[in-house]
Amino acid sequence: MPREHDLRGAIDFIKISYIIWAGLNTASTCRYYRVKAFKMVIFSRIISIVRLTCIGCLSIGLLSCNDAEPLAVGSNVSFQYKPPTDYWAHRAQQQFFSVEDGRIAYTDTGPREGPVLVLLHGVPTSSWMFRKIIPGLQERVRVISVDHLGFGSSDKPEDLSEIYTRQEHADRVTALLSHLGIEQYSLLMHDMGGLIAWELMRRDMNNIEHLIVLNTVVSVTGFNHPNIQPSDMTREMMRVYSGDITSTAMVRKTFSDLGLTGSERLSENECFGYVQPLREGADGALYAFFISVDNALFTWLEGNKSEFANYDGDVLVLWGANDTVLTTRQIPILQDMFQIPDENINIYEDHAHFVAEEIPEEIIAQTMQFLK
Repeated sequence: MPREHDLRGAIDFIKISYIIWAGLNTASTCRYYRVKAFKMVIFSRIISIVRLTCIGCLSIGLLSCNDAEPLAVGSNVSFQYKPPTDYWAHRAQQQFFSVEDGRIAYTDTGPREGPVLVLLHGVPTSSWMFRKIIPGLQERVRVISVDHLGFGSSDKPEDLSEIYTRQEHADRVTALLSHLGIEQYSLLMHDMGGLIAWELMRRDMNNIEHLIVLNTVVSVTGFNHPNIQPSDMTREMMRVYSGDITSTAMVRKTFSDLGLTGSERLSENECFGYVQPLREGADGALYAFFISVDNALFTWLEGNKSEFANYDGDVLVLWGANDTVLTTRQIPILQDMFQIPDENINIYEDHAHFVAEEIPEEIIAQTMQFLK
């Protein structure tokens, strides 16, 4: 239970922040953008303090609330993934696997015998991205869908040292597959998930049977990447994604900017499935990813062609043409890297970055035909 002076201190912080806010309104025009950014940070922190204050008030009886507790992640194996009615129904079908840095959530569905397909999500998403394609894929394929550490239902440690690198993410996927007794598998990747896939390929190429590529990071060419530098200000700005009020607006803007608009716009229920994990503290993992997009990463990506020269698995490309960040200019590089035949290149002219959201039935059909 919070002490009275804890709540008084929070209220005092809000008062001081308001004074700073008012003072910033008098700042000169030449400092406009710096001031605007700082005001957003102050606003985000005010919201966080208000939230903590309200929680404190709840616990001492000053406020009342009838919100139900969210469902916990399921502890039993679910061999058939049921299309979720909402995010909590998705989360209830997940399991936990403990690693050194925390617990990662995953689903393991479909037949125990036969091909295995591992789904690797990007940012700022989670395995919720694949909820529409898992039911169709699991009919004939064992489907493992992972929430990377820092995302989805997985733990979200505050330590930002090295735990959110592509190498560490790949380590955890490898550990999970070993735990499940899986040696040979295929990968379906999207967005940042491609970086984890390329890391796995460098280590375990002989056990990766096939690759299915959905709008992912291949090269600096055709990648309109953010240029974000490590700083305290950047760290604070990432917290806008996890703010109770700001997170929904940020998710909607991200999906809209990347082509999910009009009739394909996320419903409130669908949007909540992306927002809730962010509110639980995903800003640390987001920060780690964005500051990792640098020249060192692009140099590493350039080495993939020689690293994968002897890969003898098949590659299927399913790419939304209207993606303004990961553009179709990535595809020729991918095609040259793996000598992909034209019939395995599928470009969807009327769709954009989130093809698993936009055309799930097409993704299922193409994937099943490819794996057969």
